Amino acid sequence: MIADLTGKTAIVTGGGQGIGRGISLTMAGQGADIAIADLPSGHGPDVAKEVEALGRKAMVIDLDVTDKAQGAAAIQRVIDDWGHLDILVNNAGVAGAPGSLPTQPGRDEDWELTWRVNVKGLADLTAAALPHFKERNSGKVVNIASVAGRAPLYNTVHYATTKISVIAYTQALAKEMAQYNVNVNAVCPGRLYTQFWEEWMDNREAAGDKAVVGRDHHEVFEDALKSVMPLGREQSPEDIGAMVAFLASESARNITGQSIQVDGGQVMV
Repeated sequence: MIADLTGKTAIVTGGGQGIGRGISLTMAGQGADIAIADLPSGHGPDVAKEVEALGRKAMVIDLDVTDKAQGAAAIQRVIDDWGHLDILVNNAGVAGAPGSLPTQPGRDEDWELTWRVNVKGLADLTAAALPHFKERNSGKVVNIASVAGRAPLYNTVHYATTKISVIAYTQALAKEMAQYNVNVNAVCPGRLYTQFWEEWMDNREAAGDKAVVGRDHHEVFEDALKSVMPLGREQSPEDIGAMVAFLASESARNITGQSIQVDGGQVMV
């Protein structure tokens, strides 16, 4: 067992695919009941079935984190249906607006959407959960940042700015919430070949990027990461899930305000 989450309830934003799915299933495997909060177009119902197959309760909540009222309603639903909320995992995130490319500087729409989702949406949802955590004198917040917040990739200034903002937010909130016995930490994933990256590769090929055109996208991805990661291998959603589960457990009760890289050694600080 990674960490004992027996009897705990958690809400995972963006929990219907990729890293969010890995987090949801890993935490369920450690005993937590999982509320999967994702866009209606996601695969929340499928992940809910997988959680239930592990013997845990699951609920699916349609959520756009840029809608503050939806976020507050999502938190309240978990509390009303399950009696309490123990863990908030802010995983939902975007790299840019539709059509964004890693070969071009961030457009206005990329700046706007990444900020609204990755920072403001995260902060609004957390604010909705904090009164409950304060009342119970207990709670865990785990924010999914990115190694890009430590070592930005080329032409991702808008994305990197939001992720370093998540790291700063994590540290500031950890200080504010320590008096209420609430731990606030962040996980910085390295490179995982999820739908997130596949869509990015598709956009590069559509734009005629010679590094991608006519090549297997996963091979391009693997070749790139071997040059920057000492361990030379990609991470998995379950790798991120394991760190989240640990930080959400009482085994990490004296860890707060930290931003931990799970990146194969890409960044060492």
